[in-house]
Amino acid sequence: MIEAAALVKAAHGLDPLPATVARLASLVVRPDWSLNEAAHLVEFDPALTGRLLRLANSAAMAGLSPVNTARDAIMRVGIGPALAFAAASGLRKQLKRALPEYGLTEGQLWRHSVASALAVEPIARRARTPVPPECFTAALLHDIGKIVLARFLSPDELKWLAEARDLGGSSLQAEMEVLGVNHAELGGQIAGHWKLPERLAAGITFHHTPDDGHDLVCDVVYLANIAAKRIGEGVVRAPDEVTAQGSSLTRLGLTPTVWEDLILTLPASFEATLAQYARD
Repeated sequence: MIEAAALVKAAHGLDPLPATVARLASLVVRPDWSLNEAAHLVEFDPALTGRLLRLANSAAMAGLSPVNTARDAIMRVGIGPALAFAAASGLRKQLKRALPEYGLTEGQLWRHSVASALAVEPIARRARTPVPPECFTAALLHDIGKIVLARFLSPDELKWLAEARDLGGSSLQAEMEVLGVNHAELGGQIAGHWKLPERLAAGITFHHTPDDGHDLVCDVVYLANIAAKRIGEGVVRAPDEVTAQGSSLTRLGLTPTVWEDLILTLPASFEATLAQYARD
């Protein structure tokens, strides 16, 4: 069984998030944050400013007049998506790596992560309760723990994990039985190490068990993860991995009919937006 101390050390060895991301994340959880403050933070990172302007002026925003400032770009894109886009820019290389330990080929984790982040927008639009802006980044980073766990899996542990899954257990259960920790818990620890807000870290920690998280962020990330898998972006090993719990839908004020309709809206813009996330 992997020692927790070794995992924490490995988590600390991950490339740090860009300073702009941590500062923006801390800003948006404040009830009194302002658009000018957010723009000021982004402007300190010229590369991010350029990427955000390209996103705001991309084909996905067709029909709108061009914007030329970080403030206008954030206003058009939204602070939550802008924060997730900043995080994606800083972690793209890590998220694009193949993770054969989890049956993920090169680019699969990246596509699933971006699809999950993009799924937050229609959830927020349809929900009857306000969705916190940090949900976008929590959805993007919800599987970050897999990157660290994969580094420590020996051939024997890989075999045991596969056997545990074959016996009908979920990936989460298999990780706990074989490794003593699961990727969601570790992901929350990584978020804490990156000094991301506690609510964002909780969304990662409880993205498979939202009832235990006691926060709407957990519900949103849980549903976003399922939505991404429903459109074919992610590995599905059991039907319950793509079946939404009624409790999360209820807390967000989403009916089953609205939820199914929401899923249908995702594929249309996914490829175009993914291309913007992938640009240097």
